[in-house]
Amino acid sequence: MPKLSYQWKLRLYFLILLTTLQLLLKSPFNFMVLNVFLAYLPIEFSFWVQHFADRRSLAFWALLVLWLVFYPNTPYVMTDLFHLSWLHPHTSTTGILRSDPKMWLAFALMVLSAFSCAIFGTVEITRISRLLEKMLTPKITGFHLIWIALFSFLAGVGIYIGRFLRLHSIYLFITPSWFFKQLLSIWSWPMLEFVLIITLLQLLIYWCLQMISRTDFM
Repeated sequence: MPKLSYQWKLRLYFLILLTTLQLLLKSPFNFMVLNVFLAYLPIEFSFWVQHFADRRSLAFWALLVLWLVFYPNTPYVMTDLFHLSWLHPHTSTTGILRSDPKMWLAFALMVLSAFSCAIFGTVEITRISRLLEKMLTPKITGFHLIWIALFSFLAGVGIYIGRFLRLHSIYLFITPSWFFKQLLSIWSWPMLEFVLIITLLQLLIYWCLQMISRTDFM
């Protein structure tokens, strides 16, 4: 029996995750199904970006733009963890955490979703950054780190737009002029502080994965 490729394993994993979320996460957490689906889209786009890896290919550049537009949805899921406060996890009398299985199931699924999107999103941003380095700057060793930092910063801006302006990536295609008008109006020091924190968080996740990949567990 042939082995599944990495791409198909990931597709199957997210299909199972989305199905589980649909079946087990009830209101008010059922929004996670859509958010995780939107987070998976750039991961799927990244597979096709690598498939059309030719700087002369129009499909490559179109898919790269699609990936970049939708990529903020992937780390965005980490910010959904703030909604865990809706569980009211502490008892009103003693302040000790409740042992309600439904509460802990929701907690586990929320954390798993954020963890999965952050990890696999970081893997794909690394692959694409290395691909761009190979295609555009093959003589400059380590230039992929610049791409990773740039994409992480842009993702931070995208998360700010989604979290505070409540705009989704699809608005860029539906009403592009209005979208860019909103984008130009958001710049402020508090906004930059948020973006820098989120950028640093993404870079630290990248660093952690690099450390794990170089570790011999045997």
